[in-house]
Amino acid sequence: MTATLISVIQLTTIALLYILVDWYIDHAEVSALDALPVEARSAWVSINNGEIPDPKALAALAPLYPQLEEATEASPVEGVLGFGFLLIVFTSVIGVVLAHRIAAPLTRLTAAAEKIGQGDFQVTVEPGATKEVEALAITINSMASELLALETRLKFNIRAVAHELRTPLTVLQGNLQGMTDGVIAPTGKQLRALLLQTQGMSRLVDQLNTLSLAGTTNFVTATTKTDLALHVSETVSLFQASTGGAADFQTHLQPAPATIDPDRFRQALLALLENARKYAGGYGPIEVLTGLDEAGHSYITIRDKGPGLPDDVQHASFDMFWRSETPNGRGLGGSGLGLTVVKAIAEAHNARFEVGNNGEGGSYATIVF
Repeated sequence: MTATLISVIQLTTIALLYILVDWYIDHAEVSALDALPVEARSAWVSINNGEIPDPKALAALAPLYPQLEEATEASPVEGVLGFGFLLIVFTSVIGVVLAHRIAAPLTRLTAAAEKIGQGDFQVTVEPGATKEVEALAITINSMASELLALETRLKFNIRAVAHELRTPLTVLQGNLQGMTDGVIAPTGKQLRALLLQTQGMSRLVDQLNTLSLAGTTNFVTATTKTDLALHVSETVSLFQASTGGAADFQTHLQPAPATIDPDRFRQALLALLENARKYAGGYGPIEVLTGLDEAGHSYITIRDKGPGLPDDVQHASFDMFWRSETPNGRGLGGSGLGLTVVKAIAEAHNARFEVGNNGEGGSYATIVF
């Protein structure tokens, strides 16, 4: 738009210069003729009309002719210089106004970018005068908002990690100090309890590492087209054996072809199985299903008969470090990262992860590929 406007101004300037110079030449010639004596003027008119002037009139014109010719020849130069200078001043003013309309928003954008660079993400840039500047302002505002949200989330996560690690580290430090001072006997039972504390911290670190890779090219690798039922059958059998029969898992597996990263899929499945065992293992069998939905999409569902999820926290369960308040009265803890990890793995496979309550009681977790 700016380039078009500049071109229009240039063409208009040339046209105005031509019209004004032509008018000035005619005006200068008329003025010069008006200054001549009557006889000299009549001789000049007769000559311009191709007529033979009166000898007396011609004699009156002869001494004034060089002066008249000089004035006539000088008028175009004077017109070009005079009106050209005025038009240059006029177009320069327009150029300054245009430059200001473009530069002023860019100055604001530069100031906003500097504030963002200094860590102030609460900046807002007013849209500019042109579409391009307006689009850039909208982009910067959006980027600042996203950075502010990311900073808020990062601070929360750092505080949450510190909180999660503080208690087990305090327990470890106190017990090890007691053993060192001879106050606490290093029995096998005591050492096993400390080992459980370190295993819990190790799981937390592994989950955080998984989430840190989410969205990167290294998160999901070595994908292969396979049947979900095969991986589910093997993983459920191993998991049930490792729990010593503490929970009853029943599988209903139908073919469900999907392109997955087997290691990440197994990680998500184990997190869902552990979640179901912990909160609903004592309420009845836990069903694990695979198959195709009505749209032909492969899915895996884990369905339990436990207390279910309160309606107001079904979506909050995806948030990092979120834990329901003793949903089954057993006060079971955890890192609050299990479902967050599962969701990240599902999204990395372009899959949809859903949780909710069953109509007949209990809850479900479903990944649809």
